[in-house]
Amino acid sequence: MDASGAALEQVARNAELNGVQEQVAIGAGDAFEALAALKADGEQFAVVILDPPAFIKKRKDIPNGERAYSRLNREAMRLLGRDGLLLSASCSMHLAPDRLVDVVRGAVRHQDRQGQVIFQGHQGPDHPVHPAIPETSYLKALGVRVFRD
Repeated sequence: MDASGAALEQVARNAELNGVQEQVAIGAGDAFEALAALKADGEQFAVVILDPPAFIKKRKDIPNGERAYSRLNREAMRLLGRDGLLLSASCSMHLAPDRLVDVVRGAVRHQDRQGQVIFQGHQGPDHPVHPAIPETSYLKALGVRVFRD
């Protein structure tokens, strides 16, 4: 789900190149609305990938941005099957990596599930981190196995 037609075209192209086009669902629109609609339709997925735009562009946006990340992760988890995988990313420089873990942990608890962080990622060498400017370390991602007892 993405608001960008160009991004969706690239996803479709990559799925085709990898021979998985029958296993990839693509849709245009607002992610919050789309996640709710998918849940209402009874859809479930083995994997959900969240890579939203920066919800926290300034320090003053931290409380609202963290609430948006929490809501997005909760809604995504509602679409996961019994032992689903969630990849949750953030490009907000004012969201520290440990806060992303806290947000995802809270979303797991809110859905009365268990979670295991199986991957923690960060930006690659094409986005160098300046040691004196912590905000340059802004890309982060968590891979989480979400399951019920």
